[in-house]
Amino acid sequence: MSPNRTENFCCGGGSGFALMSGKNFIDWRLEVAGAKKMEQVLAAFEGSMDPAIPKYICAPCSNCKGQFRELLAHRGLWKSNRIFYGGLAELVVNAMRDVKPGFLEWEWR
Repeated sequence: MSPNRTENFCCGGGSGFALMSGKNFIDWRLEVAGAKKMEQVLAAFEGSMDPAIPKYICAPCSNCKGQFRELLAHRGLWKSNRIFYGGLAELVVNAMRDVKPGFLEWEWR
């Protein structure tokens, strides 16, 4: 996805990375791969970092969702800037006509 010629970086949470935890692999996920993706996400929120403005990251898969959960907690971005995360599945399920509103919760855990 590069509509404005911006390179889209991987979050570092998938492709087997989600299962790897030996040695300093978690540090690599948070400080290298995840840091690059978070830099890209924060650039998208530029001008809207005021904590009074809630922000939402939609993760395309569960591995990305887990990585964003760890990145946001690691950097304290929920508390400092109200950046929330969720997945594409939550958006789809909550948009279904036959599903009671609020089926999936939208609160930080």
